Amino acid sequence: MNRRWIAPLAAVAASGMVLAACSSSKNSSSATTTASTSGGSSATTASGSGANTSSDVGVSPTTIKIGYITSVTGVASSTFSDALGGAQAAVSAANATGGVDGRQIELVSLDDQSSPAGFNSAASAMTTKGVFGVIPYSSFTFGGYKTLQQAGIPTVGYSFDGPEWGVEPNSNMFSFLPPQGTAWSGQYHQYNLAGTFLQSVGVKKPAGFAYGISPSSQASIKVIFAGASQTGLTQCYANYSVPFGGVDFTADVLQVKNAGCDAVVGSFVDASDQAMATAVSQAGLTNVKKVFFTGYDQNTLATQAAQTAFNGSYFPNTLLFDPSIPQINTMMQNLAKYDSSYKAGAIPDFGTWGSYISAQLMIYGLQKAGQNPTRKAFISDLRQVSSWDDNGLLPSPTQFTNFGSPAMLPPTACEYVVQLQDGKFVNAVQGGKQTVCAGLVTFPAG
Repeated sequence: MNRRWIAPLAAVAASGMVLAACSSSKNSSSATTTASTSGGSSATTASGSGANTSSDVGVSPTTIKIGYITSVTGVASSTFSDALGGAQAAVSAANATGGVDGRQIELVSLDDQSSPAGFNSAASAMTTKGVFGVIPYSSFTFGGYKTLQQAGIPTVGYSFDGPEWGVEPNSNMFSFLPPQGTAWSGQYHQYNLAGTFLQSVGVKKPAGFAYGISPSSQASIKVIFAGASQTGLTQCYANYSVPFGGVDFTADVLQVKNAGCDAVVGSFVDASDQAMATAVSQAGLTNVKKVFFTGYDQNTLATQAAQTAFNGSYFPNTLLFDPSIPQINTMMQNLAKYDSSYKAGAIPDFGTWGSYISAQLMIYGLQKAGQNPTRKAFISDLRQVSSWDDNGLLPSPTQFTNFGSPAMLPPTACEYVVQLQDGKFVNAVQGGKQTVCAGLVTFPAG
């Protein structure tokens, strides 16, 4: 799944089988962590004239409790099993410099087991665990967001799972990238980044693949063809009913070959992406370009099998992991210091870096809410912010104003695209540019 194209990935996670409720000790994975002590640019020390008080649920004079939900197990775990470490790193870096107004942030984590029902069980459990807010970094957030909304819990993450992030009454939900997966008045408004890039590398007849259970995954592919008037692309073949986590693409690739398609685009999690790339290679389709929304990470470089499968593939991404970029360097240093699963210098995966930014936004919202934050103040104050880019980490700012309408979305968006070439990721944007940029395309939902 991609960053701005990642709406597809949301779809990815959004699929999934319905598993047992994760709130029981038998079926859930949970951990409570108080972030340790050291470095972070998002923290603030006590600045108010009065003393810290227990101002709302999850807030004591010395701590703030935040919930975190992701897919540690199940069909989406290939992308999210290590995601918690990103959030922990951001929180630990903030705690090291005093936390927020002198309060240390505590994370309470639950596993949604890669299912909508599992997410809803985790969300329900969070309402009883005394958390102030929740960071849901899961393709299955759509399965339980209503539980969080009805409880008035600030919810911060990324809208890659479904359309709920930009519509009433869910003003408690904040996505660190614009919620382009939302359908307003039955219409999607999405950036035609994939189509624009495909056109730039000579593609004319792409094939697209999405998970059947995920509307956002499907929309991320449909926008490519809906924007054909801008790019001249023609739909060669499409499959919008791939089983979530599916790895058998033999029949699909045969269809691609017979139709003469010149590219395949998959809106999947890592396991499906690699399977698709392998199937294309095994079919001898050496001239077919491959685009995937996940896979730009160290895991791809870790094994020869993954390198072979993905060689030549393109990966759109919100971030370019170049340590010479100061904001990227800070993030990677914090991950190395506070995330035990992260190896210094490695390229973090979508689960890790997205969770990191989600936690950064939660911290920012706590700062905006004042010395003694309340849930209502967090939501109302953050909803007034018209430009947030995590101190320059994001390539373009996100606004939280104009909630519930397409006016939430900036007119254009930009993103990086890298290509795997013989074991190395290189910038793939044509014409000496750093990013590919595109405007919005409107098309019917469903």
